[in-house]
Order: sequence, then structure tokens, then C-alpha cells
Amino acid sequence: MTFERLHIGTGNEVTSHVDFMDKIINNERDVALLHARGIIQNDFGSDKAVAKLFNSLCTEVTVESNLDAVQKKISDHCKKPWNMWRANLRHTYFSSPWTTLSLSAAIFLFALTIIQTVFIVLTYY
Repeated sequence: MTFERLHIGTGNEVTSHVDFMDKIINNERDVALLHARGIIQNDFGSDKAVAKLFNSLCTEVTVESNLDAVQKKISDHCKKPWNMWRANLRHTYFSSPWTTLSLSAAIFLFALTIIQTVFIVLTYY
């Protein structure tokens, strides 16, 4: 980042990337998620230290980049109530494929029970 600031004509790609990472990393849970997805590599040992590093790198830096538009789209997407509800539901209740499978089986058995009830009522009349 310092090299980009001191040498005219080098661009601001690194500064833009670090600023973008600073905007999406707020705490150690964000670092853990990015590390689990293979987006960043944590060689500090502590997720909290990485979060503190990213949050301290861009305190006095202002940069305009195309990543600002990406960050705004991500923020707008996450603030929509439907997306928040769906993410909460998915992370809370459907974190395992077994829960999805058991819900599907329960819905299937409930449908069979309704069909059986309908046929019993129809044969009675």
C-alpha cells in the first residue's frame, strides 16, 4: 500500500483489495468464515489477530475503486429481510444434510397421511 502511494502510476489495486477486505472483516467470525472457504490464509494463529490487522490497515486510507460497488451490492443483499431470514434458517436449522433429508421425509410422510385420510373419507361416503 505504501509503494502504491509513493510511486505515481502504479495504480491502487492492493490498496483497493485491502480496503475491501477491511470492509467485510469486522470480527474473528468473519476471518474464520473466509479461512474455512479458502479465501484467506491465516498464518497468525488467531482469527482475532487477523481481524485486528485488517481493521487497522485502512484507518487513514481513502480509495475509490470498483470494489466499492461490489461491497455495496453485498451489503444491500444482506440487509434484505428475506435474505436475512433465509440465511438464519439455513445456518440454524439446515446446517447438516441430514436435517434437510429428515424434513423431506417428514413432509413426504405427512402427504401420504393426508392422501390416506382422503381415501378413507371417500370410501365411507
